[in-house]
Amino acid sequence: MYTMPPKSTFLICGLVAATIVVIFISSFSLIMPIKTAFGDGLFMEELSASFGNRKADLLIKMTPPVVTTQTLQTQNQKPIIQFKLYDSNTKEGIKHVTYFITIEKNGKKLLSDWFHDHKGDLKLEVQPRNTPVISVYGEQDPLLQAYTGTADSPVIAQGPIFLEGGLYHFIVRILTVDYDRAILPDAKQPVFDGWLSIGNTEEKQITIDGKQLPIQIISYYDKLNSFKFDESKRQMQFTMPFDWNTTRLEQNKVLVHEEVTVPKPSQFAAKRSYVGSVNGLDVTKNLVLDDTDPQKDVIHFMLPKPEVIKIAEHVNNSTGKSASNESMQFTLQPGGGGGIAATSATSNNTTSGNQTATQQVSSSSPSSPPMEKLTDGGTYKVKMSYSPANIQPTNTTTFNIEFLDPKTNQKKDNVQYDFMIMPAEDPETMITHRAAKIAQNGSAQQSFTFKDENVGSVIARVANINNTGELADFPITVKPAAAATTITNSTTNNTNTTTSGNQTQK
Repeated sequence: MYTMPPKSTFLICGLVAATIVVIFISSFSLIMPIKTAFGDGLFMEELSASFGNRKADLLIKMTPPVVTTQTLQTQNQKPIIQFKLYDSNTKEGIKHVTYFITIEKNGKKLLSDWFHDHKGDLKLEVQPRNTPVISVYGEQDPLLQAYTGTADSPVIAQGPIFLEGGLYHFIVRILTVDYDRAILPDAKQPVFDGWLSIGNTEEKQITIDGKQLPIQIISYYDKLNSFKFDESKRQMQFTMPFDWNTTRLEQNKVLVHEEVTVPKPSQFAAKRSYVGSVNGLDVTKNLVLDDTDPQKDVIHFMLPKPEVIKIAEHVNNSTGKSASNESMQFTLQPGGGGGIAATSATSNNTTSGNQTATQQVSSSSPSSPPMEKLTDGGTYKVKMSYSPANIQPTNTTTFNIEFLDPKTNQKKDNVQYDFMIMPAEDPETMITHRAAKIAQNGSAQQSFTFKDENVGSVIARVANINNTGELADFPITVKPAAAATTITNSTTNNTNTTTSGNQTQK
């Protein structure tokens, strides 16, 4: 058991560094001054820093990807945090890495200790306990006094960590690379700053026409407070502490993620459409709806950095302060047809004219060639194709997904997975996120209609397969709809029929 690194650790490291300085200088004479890499994420961060003419990326990943205060209590979750350093160009893991890891919450230091992995792929199991301090369990290197573990027996951190929801700050300093004793001088050790989110779950009740509806809200940024419901507007209102300092926001990657679950059928979900605001500004375009569960709608507020800065400027200007301490104020209510709507809601409407012709052309288009990817942990092979092969806004795209055993190439039965789509240049900004889907007999389909703002490179991600946290990413391109205009118009001249589309979601 070990709670905090003793001062002797630093003395030992200094002595070891002195004995190997000759070896070190020849290998790292081109190392640049210290560089800090910043990030802000949900369950995974990929951060970059430079080692002279080498560029290294650090993966910080939490398994399972969805961890909330509720799941920690009801499912006795013991999340695994993975730290993996690899070469940015070759994607090969860097070996013999010693990490100095600090974990903070709201500026309070929870953990600060040395860890080592010969393959550079460290696993740290977190066991939340309501104790005064965090205790670390694992084998220790006799010289570095760094904790080591194995894939089957990871290092354990047990204590008051992940007891509260919100963002946890991970500060990771690299002490050694390539060789166990090749210790980098203090001023040359790269530092990575990242954030992982623990969802804070709130159970609420709202009343519409005398009927009570259970509402669940999960905040992945900070604890929510002052929840209210205005029945006359059918509007939920809730707030969250937030630092509106634009300098801080500009220097860091930021994503504010709030998740609201409402039952259906219900009066709140009846319009199949929602609108939202933050501090008086309309953020409906930043709402992501998962309506694939017949019993509930899950509405996600996904506020990326540019949107948060825009709101911050509005808040600071209205209060006359450069960094207001005003809360982040959310509203959510049913839309009047102009808000975010379930994809399947539009697919069941009768349409005509140009839209009809576009759907007819799309339905007859061939599928894309199948793509195969091994998941990042190598446990599954995922095959994906999509139809039509030419993805364009307003056309429904159907993704065909198969889960295979990588050794036998046979389909795996009843696979649970998450399906996500995100912009390639900003993966933290979800376009859609559908959780806990089931692929019966190893096959599934997900249908989605892209919007004009989605044109460009996007990623279709199949994630958290069977709750392992493993994922596979598939790059795809959404092309501008203008390319189909000529075909659409010519087809429209020869048809006066109306059609309705059907989408399959499992």
